[in-house]
Amino acid sequence: MEKLNKSNNNATVVSNFVFCGLVAGYQGENNQATPTNAAEAVSAALGRKVLPGVCVYHTEWGCPRGGEPVGAYRAEGTPSEILNEAEKLRKDLKQSTLSVALPGTGTQTVGFTAIAHGSLLETGAAWQEAAARYMTATGTYVSCGMAEQGGEIYISAEANPAFVPNREAWKEIVKNICAEIGADEPTFSEVGFNYLKDAE
Repeated sequence: MEKLNKSNNNATVVSNFVFCGLVAGYQGENNQATPTNAAEAVSAALGRKVLPGVCVYHTEWGCPRGGEPVGAYRAEGTPSEILNEAEKLRKDLKQSTLSVALPGTGTQTVGFTAIAHGSLLETGAAWQEAAARYMTATGTYVSCGMAEQGGEIYISAEANPAFVPNREAWKEIVKNICAEIGADEPTFSEVGFNYLKDAE
């Protein structure tokens, strides 16, 4: 794995989408959050505008149909500035974990972005249904985040190195789900994965 030298660490980079929810842990079906008010809360905590979005994971793990409402944003700055801001946000909104993908900083893995059109929650539900089928077939569930802007839905995720042993298989599942839900062909890139969480 390539290590950054100190001079590169002071370079300005742009993160992949960061998806931050409102309530600690899984929210379940009774949560009253919406993508809009989740974005408002994250926006208030960050002090800048963010996009309404959802984090999409398995309904059997407590995810509401269509996804857990979140605020979605991309950060620009040095890696340490971006990670410090994200860690403060995680603590302010009482999140147990928060994933931040940066070029060149973190554990090397692969991420993707794709664009879909339509309803945010219906697109999230379609992803959940397809991902559950692929998990039954392969043992791998591909979670993702979705952010809505200008009639387009930006889908983004990284293969968490702690949970994804086979990145090529993960990429194939991503391609298949994107095709099934009518999203554009995904674009993959190598990224550094930073998993912010409470000390154990």
